[in-house]
Amino acid sequence: MKRLVAFVFLGTAVSAAAAAPRAHEAAASVITELTACKAVADNAARLACYDAAAGKLAEATAKGDVKIIDREDIRATRRSLFGFELPHVAFFKGDDTAADTPSEIDTTIKAIGGQAYGKFTITMDDDAVWQTTEPLPRDPRIGMKVHLKRGALGNYFMTVGSMRSVRAQRVR
Repeated sequence: MKRLVAFVFLGTAVSAAAAAPRAHEAAASVITELTACKAVADNAARLACYDAAAGKLAEATAKGDVKIIDREDIRATRRSLFGFELPHVAFFKGDDTAADTPSEIDTTIKAIGGQAYGKFTITMDDDAVWQTTEPLPRDPRIGMKVHLKRGALGNYFMTVGSMRSVRAQRVR
């Protein structure tokens, strides 16, 4: 139970903008009802309260109004988003894994696209696409190890194999 963190999604991507507040309110109501049950003094009434709230929670989960994800899913999501500036959204509200956001990662080159002036578009093994903003001293090759590190002021540095570090930006 400690490993589970509940997050409320404001509707699916295809939901109309007007439906999002209703989905959020419904999900918040389900969570509020569930937590209110612990204040019921009578054992039988408390059990009935929990049963009713659990039924509503199961229904909201089946409809997609409520999603339950564990910390490992959050860490994997944060790792997959490395290189993008994350907006402050309710998805991460109450999330204490922010300290787990990596400041550097190691990966491998899956595909390479050349750009002008010695710059490259590089697809990593996790399908993240990075573009060097400075020329590399040598051409990279598929299968080479890459080290990506967050720098100051939104910069990222890419080290391909044993080459010197160059600035890079995540494009996809």
